[in-house]
Amino acid sequence: MQQVLLSDEKPLFIGGTRRVFQHPDYADRCIKVLRSDRTGAARRAQKRGWKQLLPASAFDDQIKEIRAYQQLLASTPDLTPVWQHVPEYFGTVTTDCGLGIVTRLYRNHDGSWPRNLEQRLPRGLTPALCDGIKAFADVMARYRVLTRDLLPHNMIAVEHADGSVQVLVVDGIGSADFIPLAACSQRAARAKVQRKLKRLEGRVRMLLPLCDQEKVQLCNF
Repeated sequence: MQQVLLSDEKPLFIGGTRRVFQHPDYADRCIKVLRSDRTGAARRAQKRGWKQLLPASAFDDQIKEIRAYQQLLASTPDLTPVWQHVPEYFGTVTTDCGLGIVTRLYRNHDGSWPRNLEQRLPRGLTPALCDGIKAFADVMARYRVLTRDLLPHNMIAVEHADGSVQVLVVDGIGSADFIPLAACSQRAARAKVQRKLKRLEGRVRMLLPLCDQEKVQLCNF
């Protein structure tokens, strides 16, 4: 497989863990690679005690996310509803910045970049955004999609030409648990997803203007 050269390219986005690049061959896809200070080896070096004895892969968020996607693909025959709220996965590529994860890239109907919920919610909870959050919560619960904490800055609100808003979680797919019980038990997965959604409800409420905070109950977390 030919290596994708990214080191001389400007990232579209830089997050707390990854850098996100435009895919050179697909306008609607991106490649996510770990920042050099967030690789498994770099994170292991920051640990103390017995955790330093673990392999670097135990701290590698790329590997955890790939496993989560693979579990979704193996457990769910039709992922069409899930891909409305989790970026569609197209596998991995080898890059000069390390292992790259290829997923769908999203823009608003006018070509602009979607705002994340941390940016969007302080402007108020519109009916379209409320419906988008409601649809997101429903699919995450119904398909038991495992994530780390659902943080508003890792969730985007894509605006469509018909006025609807599509809410997706674009970072933090998979479980952060050292022993991933939820990946092996449907009951544990269901309970874990519900806890994550309940915490998200509180974060949404905190970001909204005071006049909109009571509307959160309409989102059906």
